[in-house]
Amino acid sequence: MACSVPKHIEELTVADLESNRWCVYHNDEEGYDSFEFVIPDTHLNFSEHAIEIELAHFTFPDGRILKGRFDGSESFSVCHNGNWYSFWLGISKPNENTIAEFKKFLTVNRLALPVHATATWSGTSKTFNGLQYLDDTGAIREIVI
Repeated sequence: MACSVPKHIEELTVADLESNRWCVYHNDEEGYDSFEFVIPDTHLNFSEHAIEIELAHFTFPDGRILKGRFDGSESFSVCHNGNWYSFWLGISKPNENTIAEFKKFLTVNRLALPVHATATWSGTSKTFNGLQYLDDTGAIREIVI
């Protein structure tokens, strides 16, 4: 197998996710932080035991399927026309601008919720009715759109 260089997580494309499996990569000596970098299965240090960033399929009620990614934890993000839209915002409660931008994405593309997201390798799946985040108590909240 050819060895390939680590890549910033933010630089992953749907095409990357379709062509390879990816896992987080950490190497202090080379300056790679696992919160920022991933490696494909063509890299000598790829491990299926590390957290994988996976291709995900998003199935909308009308049967349309869009592709995106799953981060191995909670975050599913759909990709459309080169833009990523995350259904999981972590500890950041979505503000009005974020909600409006997400609604616009759905409206312009005639997409309705709920959407069912499924990760390709792990089979992890989740249904979203809107944007999810963690509140101050650590509970998962969803702003239904």
